[in-house]
Amino acid sequence: MREIIVASQNPQAADRIRAILQSEHIFVSNLYRSGAEVLSFASIRPDAVVICGKLPDMSAAALAGTLPNGFDTVWLVPSGEPLPTFVSNLIALQMPLNRMEFLNTVRMLAATESECVRPRKTVRTEEENALLRDAKARLMERHRFSEREAHKLLQHRAMETGMRILEVARLVLEE
Repeated sequence: MREIIVASQNPQAADRIRAILQSEHIFVSNLYRSGAEVLSFASIRPDAVVICGKLPDMSAAALAGTLPNGFDTVWLVPSGEPLPTFVSNLIALQMPLNRMEFLNTVRMLAATESECVRPRKTVRTEEENALLRDAKARLMERHRFSEREAHKLLQHRAMETGMRILEVARLVLEE
């Protein structure tokens, strides 16, 4: 099981996140208040799951893109803020949080083995972004979803099936 850390400039928010996780027997090893602190931690650890709120020195997407292979980031996106561009080791969960979705996401990431051995792309290609946009558009048209709902459905199906979100998007377009 991979180590779990929480990063937020707000210590009360970090404590609330830790309390939610630990109430479900998910151990949080450390709390950090900046991206720089997380990067320092990452320089001496092979892998971890970072639960990320607002940071004073960088965005969660920038942090995820900077972290070495083996680190995954769960970004708690404030309500009304747009979802980030696609970064392979970043999962965005819109606030207010669905508690079960949050816990299941963290459990899944913590249970997965680190991909340190395999190089990981940090940013999707334009073709991959187009594939995701097309799949979301199809879901939006077919089910009258918002873009956010379509994206969350793709993420959810990817987590349920253990597939990458791009594979799920291809399946949606092949239907």
